[in-house]
This record gives sequence, C-alpha cells and structure tokens, in this order.
Amino acid sequence: TMKVSEQIDALRTLAANPVKYLVVPRFLALCIMLPLLTVYADFVGIIGGYVIGVYKLLIGSTIYWKMTFDTLAFKDLFTGLFKSFIFAVIICIVSCYEGFNAEGGAEGVGKATTRSVVISFILIIAADCLFTALFYFIFP
Repeated sequence: TMKVSEQIDALRTLAANPVKYLVVPRFLALCIMLPLLTVYADFVGIIGGYVIGVYKLLIGSTIYWKMTFDTLAFKDLFTGLFKSFIFAVIICIVSCYEGFNAEGGAEGVGKATTRSVVISFILIIAADCLFTALFYFIFP
C-alpha cells in the first residue's frame, strides 16, 4: 500500500533511497530468521518424533536418540540451512518487486500479493528441486 498511497514517491522526494529504506531491512530479516526458523522446526520435528516414537510406538528412548543421531548427517543440516537462505532471498526479491510495482488501490495490492505468493511458491519449488539434485545426486 506504500506504492498506492505514494509513500514511496515521498521517500524519493525526501532523497531517501526506497530500496535501502524498505527492502534491505526486509532482506536482512528474512535471511536471518528463515534459517533460524528452519533450525527451530527441525528441533521441534525431532522432539515430536521422540514423543510419538517413545510414547506411542514404544521405542526405547536411547534407541530413538541413537538412531536419530546416527542417521542425522551434517550435510543434511547444511543443505536445509542453505536452501532456507535461498528461499528467503527468493521470497524477499519477489515480494518486494511485486510490492514496488503494485498499482490500482486495494484491489491492485491484493493482486500483487497473490502474484507474489504464486511466483514465490513456483520459484521455491524449482530451487528446491535444483538444490536437492545438486546436493544429493550430482555432488553426493
């Protein structure tokens, strides 16, 4: 809505670079927080697996932890963090581009948001396929 309400033009009038003022903080926030959220989700997944494995499937606690740490490789953690960083870059670039080019009032903002989500989703799927192939099939 900043584009529609001409706030971006006001920033330019004040000699403030809108990319530096609006895009850079969002870019840094996404690039820092998405990998951290990935680590958090991995941790929650492991704890959730423990709860289900030990209390529902009656697997021994030590067996669960041993099998988890035996199968967990550094490459898997690195790949997940690297891909989440790339996804953050994709989300930021697409979202900011669509936001800067939104026109037509509230309806235009809604269309730009939808376009941003769809394009980000498609690019993330493509990047995920590419990096999974690179990390696990081409350079195993």
